[in-house]
Amino acid sequence: MRCLLPLLAFVTAFAADAPAPLRVFIRCGPKTHGPGDHDHPAFARDWQPLLTAAGMKASVGDADAKGVQTFPSDEELARTDVLIIHRQGGGDFKPDEKARVEKFAARGGSFVVIHAGAVAGNNASADFYKDLIGGSWRQKVTMWREGPMELNFIDKSHAISTGIADFAMKDEIYYDMDIRPDVHALATAVTPKKGEKPDIQTQLWTYEKPGAQRAFVFIPGHTYLNFSRVDVKLLLLRGIAWAGRRTNVGEYDGWARVSLSPSFPSDSLPKK
Repeated sequence: MRCLLPLLAFVTAFAADAPAPLRVFIRCGPKTHGPGDHDHPAFARDWQPLLTAAGMKASVGDADAKGVQTFPSDEELARTDVLIIHRQGGGDFKPDEKARVEKFAARGGSFVVIHAGAVAGNNASADFYKDLIGGSWRQKVTMWREGPMELNFIDKSHAISTGIADFAMKDEIYYDMDIRPDVHALATAVTPKKGEKPDIQTQLWTYEKPGAQRAFVFIPGHTYLNFSRVDVKLLLLRGIAWAGRRTNVGEYDGWARVSLSPSFPSDSLPKK
């Protein structure tokens, strides 16, 4: 028994020093596009257990039969470090929702925003969202292109992007977004805009407001199967860790090689 006492003391001290689990809330919504695209319910279905298995406390809001999700309450946001927004019109908030988000951001709550989660429906929403996450879709200005694209990393030393090579996939880019000049661009893509030189615009960025929120924005995410890619999973897992201010942003890297189960879009599931 005496021999066990030093071991127990070591284990107790180690447990006391271990960081608390990262608390994540996944804000999704109903599916909005054709087969395999904008499959927000499938993301919640697959990523909640993945993040939980990785050691996070991951939760999703209640949803009705159409997949419309209840906005997180003040109590839920108080228990959240990182709010993942992956839904159509992620920048549209009702007045009470906006107040909750402002309170969440002011105390250091952070955001990971994926694809149409970066869309806001009107100028007032876009202005607010631009200040919240570093950039926003601007109605009647921002454009999109679906099809083959390539992410080119312009900062390969950042903790989120280190060791990840440029890669191509079939997905969708947004361009002519309204992005703050103080965001930190991680990756770009060539747009269809004509000119003497190829037009290149930011598709992945980080943003940090001193004393308040962080945001990692990942503009691809249109095609659901791309979430099964190891490089995409690495970027999102690291983005969540960075937004959550983890000391080791790569602590979840090993989970990028774990297959999502099921890894197929919800429209391919058998109908009940």
